[in-house]
Amino acid sequence: MNKYFDEAYNNLNKAQKEAVDTIDGPVMVVAGPGTGKTQVLALRIAYILIKTDIGANGILCLTFTNSGVQAMRERLKKYIGNEALEIKISTFHSFAQTLVEKYFELLDLELMPKLLDEQASVLLFDDILHNNDWEYLRPRNNPSQYFNDLKSLISLLKREHISSYDFGEMVKKEIVNIENDENNISSRGESKGHLKKEAQTKIESLKRSKETVTFFALYEQQKKDRGYMDYDDMLSYALEIIQLSDDVRYTLQEENQYVLIDEHQDSSGIQNEFLKAIWGDIDRPNIFVVGDDRQLIYGFGGASISYFEEFKHVFGKAHLITLVENYRSTQTILDTADALLQSSLASGALKSNTKDIHDIMLYPCEYERDEILLAGKLFKDKMISGVLAEECALLVPKNKNVRSAVRILRDMGLPVQTKNNTSFFDLSETQIFKTLLNVIANPYDAVSIGELLFAPTSGIAPLEAHAFIHSIKIRNLSLVDLTSYTNTKNIKENLFSETNPIRMLGKNIESWINISTTTDLYTLIQTIGRDYFIDKAKDHESLISRVEIIRTYLHLALSHIEKYPHSTLLEFIAYIDRLKSYNHHIPLAIIGGSKGINVMTLHSSKGLEFEVVHIAHMNESTLMNGKHRGFILPESIENLVESKDELTAKRELYVALTRAKRFCSLSYAVESLTGAPLVVAHIISDLQDTHITSKMIQDSINIITSDNPKAYVESNQQEKSIGLFELTQIISKEYTDKNVSVTLLNNFFECPWKWYFSSFLQLPTPKTESLILGTIVHAGIENILKNKINPTAEIIENIIITSLDHELIREKLLRARLDKNAKIILNNWIKNYYPHINKNYTTERSVSYYDKSLSHLKMYGKIDLTENLEEGIMVTDFKTGNSKTKGMIEKRDDDGRLSPLLRQLAMYSYLLTGQKVISSRLLFLEEDPKDKNATYTTNITDEEIDLLMRDISEYDEAMSSGSWVNRKCNFKTYGQDPDCPYCKRAKIYQQTL
Repeated sequence: MNKYFDEAYNNLNKAQKEAVDTIDGPVMVVAGPGTGKTQVLALRIAYILIKTDIGANGILCLTFTNSGVQAMRERLKKYIGNEALEIKISTFHSFAQTLVEKYFELLDLELMPKLLDEQASVLLFDDILHNNDWEYLRPRNNPSQYFNDLKSLISLLKREHISSYDFGEMVKKEIVNIENDENNISSRGESKGHLKKEAQTKIESLKRSKETVTFFALYEQQKKDRGYMDYDDMLSYALEIIQLSDDVRYTLQEENQYVLIDEHQDSSGIQNEFLKAIWGDIDRPNIFVVGDDRQLIYGFGGASISYFEEFKHVFGKAHLITLVENYRSTQTILDTADALLQSSLASGALKSNTKDIHDIMLYPCEYERDEILLAGKLFKDKMISGVLAEECALLVPKNKNVRSAVRILRDMGLPVQTKNNTSFFDLSETQIFKTLLNVIANPYDAVSIGELLFAPTSGIAPLEAHAFIHSIKIRNLSLVDLTSYTNTKNIKENLFSETNPIRMLGKNIESWINISTTTDLYTLIQTIGRDYFIDKAKDHESLISRVEIIRTYLHLALSHIEKYPHSTLLEFIAYIDRLKSYNHHIPLAIIGGSKGINVMTLHSSKGLEFEVVHIAHMNESTLMNGKHRGFILPESIENLVESKDELTAKRELYVALTRAKRFCSLSYAVESLTGAPLVVAHIISDLQDTHITSKMIQDSINIITSDNPKAYVESNQQEKSIGLFELTQIISKEYTDKNVSVTLLNNFFECPWKWYFSSFLQLPTPKTESLILGTIVHAGIENILKNKINPTAEIIENIIITSLDHELIREKLLRARLDKNAKIILNNWIKNYYPHINKNYTTERSVSYYDKSLSHLKMYGKIDLTENLEEGIMVTDFKTGNSKTKGMIEKRDDDGRLSPLLRQLAMYSYLLTGQKVISSRLLFLEEDPKDKNATYTTNITDEEIDLLMRDISEYDEAMSSGSWVNRKCNFKTYGQDPDCPYCKRAKIYQQTL
């Protein structure tokens, strides 16, 4: 050993020294945060070499991350020199992979399986979802809805060593238990003697879970057929090898006389089975584990505190040691952490080794954005006093909070670390470049061409794009329209085509199409990236950003080419689309980016430390709200899955608090952006006054505005550009040319920019599977009603085929799904509704109406079905997709407006002014006719007509005055991207033109 070892060993406190010296038999160390567990592990290894005749290669140290491996090896080199290179320091997965590589033939495998990386795993899951018929797992309105849940569930099952068959049996048993439970049987009303609605819902979800059994089996088989293994297979295979071969087990026991395991609280079931399979038959093996039950925050990875606790006896009675002396944080921070959460395995309060005293502050803020402004100002003040930006950390509950926080801090002019927190798909220019690739691959892609016209990188003034769209047939938009466009108002552009940006874009795309026929995918992306993106950058920041995006595209292209050497551009685009649809995180290929403030989730901060920590968004609803899962699981498995209970939230906050060395503060918002009141998380309010100093909102305001009264708005202020002003003038003259339909109004009240792009410009939009199915079903019903025919199976088949051809559906599996679902819906309608339609009816009735008070506007609608009864007219609108409850349909928004569905029925009655509409219906065609939500029937009242007219008048005033550009967006996301796509596109109008 050397002087560094002697010095470090002599500086150990009593408990640490005990952990280092006790080298024989099972030893369990409960190590609080900052108590020097890495130091103990390294010195213990060195001490084993001193006290025994075991060579360095007889010691095995298992940890959970590659960074942990590297840190341990560097520390050991300091104490034992180059001998550290002989110590087996490895992650669990790497150690298991080594065993599989050496002994894979024991598994009846002819070749060593290749590791299925994350991107290949995404595509394999996608293939199985896409190429098989699923009743539940691939909903047509959102095919990727259950993708991440599937991946998590299968990974959990494999880590817990549960086969697809066993999982299926568990689900069946759970369904039987629900059906036989008397508490689930209704005892009153129409449903008496039948299962209660909640029980039916749970069974339906379990059936979805049951379908994962088939998916799981297909995944395992296809993985095997393709010669792959995933990360979970490594441990499963390694465990199987040990269980199959006594020789392998004896060899491992002989080769690894001393075993050390870091962060043992994070071990999963299979990792613990792995340890027991090797050393379980040895009397008191020399196994040393270190962990902290209060830092178990990876329950979603299969970890359970029971695995850590059972170490006390599983290898014989373990020697228990507790480390409580902290070398990182102030006593204030440690006292707060102890008050928040007590260890279930050890007693004793954390004790600080530093004399610093700084209060922990809790700041209320008006909104979530204000919290980040506050944090930025606190960091700025500390940086002025000498703290490095890299020693500051902003911790937030969720990844979406990370992305928004990074943007706000950068708006404040603060340096922010970009590594690992910037996702490739989060950047608007990533999508712009992919849109360009779409057009190069298909010059008739009207949707992509429409998006490209308004992309700021295309160099086309928004008003020029506006004029161009008005001059052509937008629904047939193609590259030819771009290359042949002439602005008739500008004679100079007629003479010099290079001054016409629309034609120039078209000509450039033509040239890239020509290049694509003679060059490989990688070179094509290089060329387009240089010509369209990089060479047109206006400043250094823009240049670096675009280089990083193209660099990431090139990395993805290389990865794709390695797997599919003869891949086409279309196939590469489909590959990118799949990764994006499943919300697959692809880190941006950053140039530098390691300097600046750290922004990360509470989870990601584990194992790190910073001088200054601010923990934001500590509201009850945010902190306590766990991830929604798509599957209800049997109780036996549900217990293995992390649930966001109070203990889990406390562990997250405990980890976050103990990252801070000296300064720690927290914040929460008192109001959501929609005006809903918010409160601080109760686990924090319990600490107020005793351990945390509460501030007032005015204190937060004073800090944010202390050196700049405009701090709240400065970064978001936009000067009203000439382009935006001119647009409002154009719209005020042209909006009356557009028919006022209910779709137009619904778009307007959802987002004014959605109205502009979708209703006014009518840019083509991508058709989802749900929309296509709705179109086919409506066409089928119209055909049957118009021709007044008795629809045979052959007639229905021909109707659907004609519609599929008209919609240009070529893909076999998609055609098959649409054909199957359309038949089910149409046959349901034919059986349950068609025979009861009044003989005097009109289908697809187009109706126009001019209101005297709004005579400059033409009201228009197309009504699916009107039936002329003796007492008046009954109006019916057919709906595919999920039904809506009466309460949802009749609920009004915060401004007292009708819901979109009720507005639609009100519009029909309004259009039929002068005629007696006695009944208005919404018919949900996919719902069981016996279900109460299958049909919604109402009688539109004068009050509802008045509300509709108020909406039309409000729309009219906004258009004529130009105030529509300042209206609030009410876009609601049901997917991954929280930002309104229409508002993002509209940002180009806020740029000076």
